[in-house]
Amino acid sequence: MTICLLGAISLSLMAGGVKKPAPNPDLEFSFYGQTLHAAWLKPVKLKSVYQNDVSAAWREYQKRDFAPVLSSFRTLAEQMGLNDWFVFRLVREYSEGLLRDAAPMDRVLLEHFLLVELGYNVRLARTENQLLLMVPFEQEVYERFFINLDGQEYYLFFDGLEGDLDKISVIQPCDPSKKDVGKGRIFSLLFDDKTLSVSSGENRLCDYDDGTIHVTCSVDPGIIRMLRDYPLLNVQCYASSVVLPQFQESVLEQLSAQLADMSQCDAADALLHFVQHVFGYEEDGEQYGAEKVNFVEENFYYDKNDCEDRSILYAFLVQSLLGLDVQFVEYPGHECTAVRFTDCTPNGNGYYYGKDYYLICDPSYIGATIGRCMPKFRAVQPTVKTMTAVLASSNDDTPLQPRLDKHLVLSNISVEIIESPHNDAVADSTSTISWKQLF
Repeated sequence: MTICLLGAISLSLMAGGVKKPAPNPDLEFSFYGQTLHAAWLKPVKLKSVYQNDVSAAWREYQKRDFAPVLSSFRTLAEQMGLNDWFVFRLVREYSEGLLRDAAPMDRVLLEHFLLVELGYNVRLARTENQLLLMVPFEQEVYERFFINLDGQEYYLFFDGLEGDLDKISVIQPCDPSKKDVGKGRIFSLLFDDKTLSVSSGENRLCDYDDGTIHVTCSVDPGIIRMLRDYPLLNVQCYASSVVLPQFQESVLEQLSAQLADMSQCDAADALLHFVQHVFGYEEDGEQYGAEKVNFVEENFYYDKNDCEDRSILYAFLVQSLLGLDVQFVEYPGHECTAVRFTDCTPNGNGYYYGKDYYLICDPSYIGATIGRCMPKFRAVQPTVKTMTAVLASSNDDTPLQPRLDKHLVLSNISVEIIESPHNDAVADSTSTISWKQLF
């Protein structure tokens, strides 16, 4: 009889005086500061990144008993409430632990194999001497190279990349057959049906008071470490994600009680003052060393944030507490919000979206009440983003029109396709590597 916990700890017991064969040892690996265990898988070493060698290595993995590894991942993902992004990270950290001293191409191949077996639509690319993962997302991701292939954007991930991205080629030695190419699940980066259940064993108590509104809450630093590693998305994704439902419910309950006797405009003003004054202001480059957008929960953990973070938090609070429609307003180098009020008729700076008037509410314009736009932007037509679309600027009396974000497109490259590990024929095609920017 074998008793397993999390696919990690195995105890071999005696049955009828005959000892059963011991299972393969479990692998211990690190995951955002935690030590996890998963079933061990005998690794395969690649001879090169070229098509025949990659296909041969993939076939070797297919001969391995990889079902216990997949079971370990599914159990860990369920217990920790991991969404698709963190399942992706779980597989990468497992591969790093198993192949710590191996070549980067060996780790990437294993990651690719495991993700395919978990049901994801991932593909492989290569430079002259390295493999890269091609990962599709349902949401648009910024500041990462991607390639458009068969009508799908695939974002590039690599390990110890050497060489030039201009000399990249794409291969698919992994797909079981041509008819299955691109049929796996696309990764979603939203937090909609998952609740992160990761504990570092400590909580940071946060206390915010602007003289009118007072909020106390606690956040686990382990959760914050995980969110720090998140891809860059558009602001709508952050404002609509619920990473920690109980945390958000606690904050909203406290605020709701304090706003109960206020009018719609007064409550919006109070929330605006709260977001403006309880956090210090600091650009991402100074605070994080790179571009970083905060989920709602992160704003209550960090002592400082910037205009994007404040806009996301304010939009979340106004929608959740007042039930009002909020749009994100983007000026060159600055982000704020606009609100469509229904029970009061505020005056101030704003714009028409169809027949509806949206009033500027700027969480980063310290001291400004609802309806006040920074003077330097009053003559600037902004780009407006609803919760589901990006809209182009317009005159006050006409609806805003949808537009496409601009991306920096690099030079065309040749693409090498291998449709199946059982077919070494190469199909010629061309594609484009692009780079998505946040602004």
